[in-house]
Amino acid sequence: METITAVKKYLQPDLQLWVAVSGTKRLFFTKISDVYETSFTILPPTDNGEKLIVTKKTVLEFMFVKESGKYFFTTTPIGIIKDNITLIAVELPETLQRNEMRAFYRVEMLRRLPVKIVSMAHTNTDYKKNDIVTMICTDLSGGGMKLVSPLCLDKEDILDIDLSGLVEGLDSVRARVIRYIDLEEEGHAVGVMFTSLSEPDRDKIIRCVFQRQHNKERLEDNFRRKNVF
Repeated sequence: METITAVKKYLQPDLQLWVAVSGTKRLFFTKISDVYETSFTILPPTDNGEKLIVTKKTVLEFMFVKESGKYFFTTTPIGIIKDNITLIAVELPETLQRNEMRAFYRVEMLRRLPVKIVSMAHTNTDYKKNDIVTMICTDLSGGGMKLVSPLCLDKEDILDIDLSGLVEGLDSVRARVIRYIDLEEEGHAVGVMFTSLSEPDRDKIIRCVFQRQHNKERLEDNFRRKNVF
C-alpha cells in the first residue's frame, strides 16, 4: 500500500466517494462539494435513500476508485452547513492510502445491451454496418467487457456499446473485439476492449463495477446471516 501526501490532487469537487462509519461494513454514497485549505464538504451520505447519521465524534472511513487504484482515508466531521443544500464539513486528511490495481477489476453480470456495428472484417448475410444488435454483457471492467453475441465477430471488429442503462452518466462507448472466447448456448462469446475512453468516463465504469460488486457481497453477507443457525 502506498502513502500519498498530495491529497488535494485527488480530492476534487464532484469526486464520488463511498463512506462508512469506522468499524462497520455498510457503505454509503456521497460526493465532494468543495475543497478548502484544511477541510472539504460533502453531500449527506445515503444508501438506498437512507441517510448516514454523523456527529463530531464519528470516525469516517472514505474510499474512492480510479484507474490507478483504490484510495482510502480516515477523517472526522467538523460540522453541518445548512444553506440552499445541507452539507457536511469534514477535516482534510493528511495522507491517502492507495492500493494499486495492476489489472482492471471486473464483476460478473448478465445484462442485455444494444450494440451498434461500426465495422466488421467479414461480410455477414444477416447483419450489416450500423445495425443495432442486442448482446449480453457477462462481465464488465474499466478496460472492457465480455459479450455474448448472436453473430460471430472477428478480432478488430468495431462496436458502439450503449451503456446508458448500466453506467450512470455514460451513453455509449467505442470498443474493439480483441479475442474470440467460445460458442455459448445463446451465441458467440467475445472479449472487447474499450477504445478512446476518457479517464472520467473510465472512472464512471470503474465506480459502477465496484458498486455492483459491493451490492453482490452485501446480499451474500445478508443471506449467510439469515441462514446461520
